[in-house]
Amino acid sequence: YIYCPSLALGGENLSPSERARNLGVLLDSQLKLEHHLSAVAGRTFAQVRLVHQLRPYLDREALLTVTHALVTSRLDYCNALYMGLPLKSVWRLQLVQNVAARAVVGAPRYTHITPILRELHWLPIGLRTQFKVLVITFKALHGSGP
Repeated sequence: YIYCPSLALGGENLSPSERARNLGVLLDSQLKLEHHLSAVAGRTFAQVRLVHQLRPYLDREALLTVTHALVTSRLDYCNALYMGLPLKSVWRLQLVQNVAARAVVGAPRYTHITPILRELHWLPIGLRTQFKVLVITFKALHGSGP
């Protein structure tokens, strides 16, 4: 923990905070993003449960569309911040993606996930983050910007 003296603004003392939310990202004092990743995983698991409940009523294409709208959009939001984090930090997000993939194809809980991700053409979270950052970098360098 880094010591930071309190600040005064308009006669009011402002004390430092352990966490702050900015643009939906929960930042902690050491920039480990553990609380943010836990919050994203929890909210996204709730969306995966909704997708699983819709499974009997939708065909596979519609289920994929709903999954992209509810689940992968949450996993992708601010995912450039996940670059350089240890894999154990991003592991919960990978679990969410695995559960979502199994829900889409209707696979049992303990089915090996790699063939399912390949079938859906989904990259694992770590590689997905790298891919998204590299695409944005490529577009910025070649003038077709984001």
